[in-house]
Amino acid sequence: MDFNLTEFIIKKANLAGKDDKDFSVRARFGYLEGWISLVVNFFIFALKFSMGMISGSISIIADAVHTISDVATSAVVIWGFKIAQKPADKDHPFGHGRMEDIATLIIAVVLTLVGLELLHGAVLRMFKPVAVAANPLFIIFLSITVVIKEWLARFSFYLGQKIKSKTLAADAWHHRSDAISTLLVIVAVSGAMFRLFWLDAFFGAMVALYLMFMGIQLVRDSTFHLLGKAADQELIAEIKKIALSVTGVEGVHDIIAHDYGQLKAISLHVEVDITLDSVRAHQIATSVETLIAKNIKSSPIAHIDLKRITQEKKSDAAKMLDLIFKKYPDVINFHSFELLSNESGDFMNLHVVISKSMNVDQAHNLEHQLRESLNSGFKHRIINIHIEPCDSKCAVCPLTCKDI
Repeated sequence: MDFNLTEFIIKKANLAGKDDKDFSVRARFGYLEGWISLVVNFFIFALKFSMGMISGSISIIADAVHTISDVATSAVVIWGFKIAQKPADKDHPFGHGRMEDIATLIIAVVLTLVGLELLHGAVLRMFKPVAVAANPLFIIFLSITVVIKEWLARFSFYLGQKIKSKTLAADAWHHRSDAISTLLVIVAVSGAMFRLFWLDAFFGAMVALYLMFMGIQLVRDSTFHLLGKAADQELIAEIKKIALSVTGVEGVHDIIAHDYGQLKAISLHVEVDITLDSVRAHQIATSVETLIAKNIKSSPIAHIDLKRITQEKKSDAAKMLDLIFKKYPDVINFHSFELLSNESGDFMNLHVVISKSMNVDQAHNLEHQLRESLNSGFKHRIINIHIEPCDSKCAVCPLTCKDI
């Protein structure tokens, strides 16, 4: 029944099958929820307030005020979607999508303040209980409003999920909180039939505390988003997957995504082979940006990072050094061997031990020969060689010819 009625309303609003990612369609879904909520809530408020005034029940009046706050927040929903769909301008280059978060924040603040005021009245009523006129007919009417409000909550949740709107989700929680509070009021009114008048004040306070709790939760969620909450891992994974699908992309890191409602501002670092020329690297960055924008409504910027050739293991490099140095009998040993990589490039540093009988000119020539051989074996690395003579004091030398 709930699903069919919801689909019926969507069809009547000429929104069935529409692209819910389109800005104007999204706004129409927001208007639909807002206007239906406003009309239904106003009717329920009038019914509850009349019953509260007739019976003198603080819990029913509190519940009626809760409902009229739903009318106000539904108006905020309509206003929020109207502003949010405005296009980008000079002062708002990413559009006005965050107006939905502001609308959510307004709803949350209203909810919290209403709860605080009702809690104050309920506490006073606890110390001075007032007789409440109980009537079984009130319970029936209140039960009907619970069913209506729960349907309205599910309707709002459905539309909110469909267009991924936090504002509609907040309004849905507002509707559901009204349904729950009305259930508590039914218990209070039932207690009044047995002259348990304190139940009216007690459950009125429970309704107020629940309103405040929901309001604070929504304030937290909306402010987190307005302050630039980090993108969820699902979105990060999607961006990374899209970027890696572009030919030439060898890695992706430092992904940042700011949500502006209708549009996301995305930046990421894309790794490409260091040997690529600037034209090809630019083409890859453009392809990444185009593909992300096509799949995610966003304004992406891809920063190119030069990815170095996969660094070999130190043990494998050491074995290659052994093979190279075997061709040079003047090389006694090597030590302090390290492989380093930074923004300036990939480096290989090592100390080469030679005979102390070699003169400077011979050592210089040997260094040049070693560098040429190492450059052939490690083409992508910058080689730094320090030549040092062996002091022939094997007994006290910290090095051993077996160690690297």
